[in-house]
Amino acid sequence: MKIHHVGYLTKRLEKSQDQFLKLGYEVERPVKYDDIRKINISFLKKDGYRVELIEPVDKESPMYPLLKNYKNTPYHFCYSVENLEEAIAGLEEGGYRVMQPPEKAPCIDDHRVCFLIHMHMGILELVEEG
Repeated sequence: MKIHHVGYLTKRLEKSQDQFLKLGYEVERPVKYDDIRKINISFLKKDGYRVELIEPVDKESPMYPLLKNYKNTPYHFCYSVENLEEAIAGLEEGGYRVMQPPEKAPCIDDHRVCFLIHMHMGILELVEEG
């Protein structure tokens, strides 16, 4: 598995994006709305690293409750995998639990993604790029 991005939860995407730009990041993908998760997403890159800014648009977003715990902060790593089902099965053997079944990600060219959680690791995302 290779790191695809670090997910950064934010209350106000534009304000967080401005701060990343001041640190030398560049917009890789401009803000786009993900209607499945009810979030706005933007991807930024610097020195080979990718950050995904995630802003829940309202209280109906499944990501909204995370703001209570995480505020403006990184909260997950995303790894690219060739076969989503195989990667999920391997992680489940290691104690990970699927939070949401695999779904397409409109902001990542409709690649399928899956979120998992582990009690000692936190949230992890997989994106299928095989």
